[in-house]
Amino acid sequence: MRTIAVLGCGNMGGAIIRGIASGREKIANIKVYDKDLSKVEAICDETGCISCSSEIDAVNGSEVVFIAVKPDMVRKLLGEIKDACKGKIIVSIAAGVNVYTFLDILGHNAKVVRTIPNLPAVVGEGLAGLFFHNVSDEDKVYVERLFSSFGKTVTVYKEEQIDEMIAVTSSSPAYICMFVEALADGAVRAGFNRDDAYKMALQTIYGTAKLMLEKNIHPAVLKDQVCSPGGTTIEGVAVLEKAGFRNAVLEAMTAVSDKVKVLSKG
Repeated sequence: MRTIAVLGCGNMGGAIIRGIASGREKIANIKVYDKDLSKVEAICDETGCISCSSEIDAVNGSEVVFIAVKPDMVRKLLGEIKDACKGKIIVSIAAGVNVYTFLDILGHNAKVVRTIPNLPAVVGEGLAGLFFHNVSDEDKVYVERLFSSFGKTVTVYKEEQIDEMIAVTSSSPAYICMFVEALADGAVRAGFNRDDAYKMALQTIYGTAKLMLEKNIHPAVLKDQVCSPGGTTIEGVAVLEKAGFRNAVLEAMTAVSDKVKVLSKG
């Protein structure tokens, strides 16, 4: 069994640790480090992972190293661990930090994986985009297994597609949460208590997504099935269309993509 190191216990680092640790099969020993050692202790107590007192302690003896720190901290971290990273697979979740940043610091033979996971990884329902550089087929399979232990993966062959995926998979849980809040507010206005309002909103979204996935139903087809001629649902759809619902989502995704491009320029 391989050993992996996760450097950073923030939201996404924590999601990766919990996802792999609670995955469908145990495929890695996990070493954890964060500058906030209280976070390390807490997550290791929770998951049974190995706590480390330094970045080097975590990297030494590991075959895969996850870089789960904020984008503006990546260069400093790589400078501190570069000598210990030789021959290891480096997996980065840092938005906007391209492969050439890693090659510049670690050398042109560095094995680099850029990924964009999302928070549903915590409950085994994540979606991660993967872009590989200098990684063997055998190692690609292993990295895919790591991410498949807590969700689904999509491999892309152009690095810029990883940045574009942020708006679709990594940021979209925030949009979905806003939609849930709006549905729940509508239910409360109609007289339901807050707990029931959230339960109804969440289950409806979950059930709709599951129906489309399991029955392979196109969303437009399902929408048309729900909208009876002259019925109530089409009235609500008309209001959303008039308010620019679709365009607002598209504009939000464009704004995210634009921000990623700014980050990638340093």
